[in-house]
Amino acid sequence: MPTTARAQDRAGAEGPDRIRTLLLRPSGWSVDWTGPSGDSTGKAKFTYEAREDKVLVRIQQLFRSDGASLPNCERAVTITSNGVTHDGCMDPGIELLFDSTDQDYSFKGKSPRGYRYRLKAG
Repeated sequence: MPTTARAQDRAGAEGPDRIRTLLLRPSGWSVDWTGPSGDSTGKAKFTYEAREDKVLVRIQQLFRSDGASLPNCERAVTITSNGVTHDGCMDPGIELLFDSTDQDYSFKGKSPRGYRYRLKAG
């Protein structure tokens, strides 16, 4: 079983240090997103990196259902005791919460604009 799945089962798996450890996967995270009305969807790749005393996320847009081009970017990350917050390239205030019960999508969340995000290891 993958390391991330096993790490979720351990006692004390929550907290900022554990969240940070889970996020910093060299292979990054596959992201599925859905727009507020559900009619737009897309895929992206989030790669979290530790740099000095900060964590940053590199966002690579892979696909959008309407074919529109989206920018790639890098944003600062805030890690909380149960998840992470950061801006997207065009969507501010994304909040992702860790879900230890979901073996496929370990982090899920949304932005104030109503976009929903699901992150899968790899």
